[in-house]
Amino acid sequence: MVTNILVPVDASKHMEDNIAYACDLAKDTDSKLTLIHVVILPTVVEAGLTTPTIALPSFVDPKPFEEAGLMLLQKAKEIAKKNGVDPDTKLARTLGNPAQEILEDAETGKFDLIVIGAKGHSLIRNITVGSVCDTVVHNALCPVLVLHHQP
Repeated sequence: MVTNILVPVDASKHMEDNIAYACDLAKDTDSKLTLIHVVILPTVVEAGLTTPTIALPSFVDPKPFEEAGLMLLQKAKEIAKKNGVDPDTKLARTLGNPAQEILEDAETGKFDLIVIGAKGHSLIRNITVGSVCDTVVHNALCPVLVLHHQP
């Protein structure tokens, strides 16, 4: 039974449709809805003794990135309220793949469903860069509902 739904949000053109779908599902199952946005901070690779490390450059202020993320979450929350749900929101930060933060939050928050949008990236981009959706689908400890929209 679904009682706690996690919805990763980004600035994609389908964000509003994804949130509306998740809201309908939350209302139908009387579930709690949480919207999460993961801010990807710029990184540099620093040489290490055995392996390189990824770090936030000292000259980069993360605050503007976080403020933009909070604005996106506020917009997402307004969309959810317009669809009859008052969701919780969470801002996370990463120096790497946002999927890892989504997966960690899904586990620690004891979510029993992740509703995520799939972007129609090319096969080459998915092979070279990877897909947040693919990583979540293949590594989540709970069911994942993937929303795929026609172009």
